Amino acid sequence: MTTIGQHAAPHPLEDQHAVRMLLRTAEFSDDPEVLDDLARAEVTGGVLRKIAHNPATSEDTLECLIELDQRWLTFPVTRRRDLSPEFIDGIARRLTDRNAIFHASSAPNADPETLRYLAAHPSAPMATVETVAQRLATWPLSVA
Repeated sequence: MTTIGQHAAPHPLEDQHAVRMLLRTAEFSDDPEVLDDLARAEVTGGVLRKIAHNPATSEDTLECLIELDQRWLTFPVTRRRDLSPEFIDGIARRLTDRNAIFHASSAPNADPETLRYLAAHPSAPMATVETVAQRLATWPLSVA
């Protein structure tokens, strides 16, 4: 399996069998190294999204995915419930894309400070401010 990422670049879209194989690998592999190699190869956005959802993907690889494409990969990364609030905060503070900022504002593991940061971000759309206000209003009383 470690050779899959190495062979992804020469024919990412031309060979549909290879694309299906890469999608399956991204979705079902439990090897963080394979997933990292695949994320750094020239693969389709669909493969990258599968990697972002895979629980075996390391935090370093998730950071790499966000660097590759904030707009489309922030959502699947920040939806994960296995990531710490500190990790979500680290991602949130590097975001510049307004869609990515909005997606991060609904991350289940984002803490109140991260949410306030996102709402105050100069690129944050109004929907981010509304989402954060709604989430903070329903936050447990001990946190407010």
